[in-house]
Amino acid sequence: MNIALFVQKKEGICINNQKELFILPNNRILYIRPEAIEKINHYRQIRWTDTEAGGILIGRVLMEDGNYIVDDVTEPMPTDKRSRTRFSRKQEGHQEYFNDVWKRENGRCFYLGEWHTHPESVPVPSSIDRKDWSRLLNLGYETGCLFFIILGIDELKVWYGTEDKIIELKRRN
Repeated sequence: MNIALFVQKKEGICINNQKELFILPNNRILYIRPEAIEKINHYRQIRWTDTEAGGILIGRVLMEDGNYIVDDVTEPMPTDKRSRTRFSRKQEGHQEYFNDVWKRENGRCFYLGEWHTHPESVPVPSSIDRKDWSRLLNLGYETGCLFFIILGIDELKVWYGTEDKIIELKRRN
């Protein structure tokens, strides 16, 4: 199957960067824009003193094909709780940032999930991560699913969650 991915009518660009493409169980695609990846990468825990960081994923669901795009992410806010092995996102700051994006985009964006870092080479969700993800999924969202990104020291991993399951997504080859 040879297709051009994510022709964005809004910006008139075609994106085929394979690194940020993930396949969902229904064969739809999650694309994470380079600008969002760059923001997340800024918080990679390389030094022993680096603390976990995180935020929310903001993006769109394409009407043409049902694919998802993460356009932006929030960065850690002063009220968030951060330590070497723990991140607790507070609503303050993140909600205001989302509201500003929502207004700027005329309501054409969604909360798509959460991201955070781990101080390990290949990230593995902790039991606390999974409990928090399940709690969020039980709140219900317009998109019917949420995405969860964990950035490790060497790899970025993505999980896809619905009310009844959470699975790791594979990169598109």
